[in-house]
Amino acid sequence: MPSPLNIHDIGADRKAAIEMEAKQSGRSIADVVRNWIDAGIAKSRAERERAAWIAAAREGVADEARHLEQNGASLARFRQVQEPRS
Repeated sequence: MPSPLNIHDIGADRKAAIEMEAKQSGRSIADVVRNWIDAGIAKSRAERERAAWIAAAREGVADEARHLEQNGASLARFRQVQEPRS
C-alpha cells in the first residue's frame, strides 16, 4: 500500500536548490522531485541488471575454461552440422 513521502529535514540548501531548479525549468517542485526519484530508480535498476549480466558472463567464461581444460580447443563445439547439398 502506498504511503505519502514527507521529508521533514531536507535542509535549507537542498530546499532552495530544488525550488530554483523548479523555477528555472518552469515545472512544479513536485514534478522535479518525481523526475529525480524516477531517474534514480532507473539508474539503480540498470546498475543491478548490469551486475547480474556481468555475473552471468563470468559463469559462462568459467564454464568455457573448464571445457577447454577437459577437452582442448575445438571449434566443432560451436559449428552446426550441415548436410552436403546434392
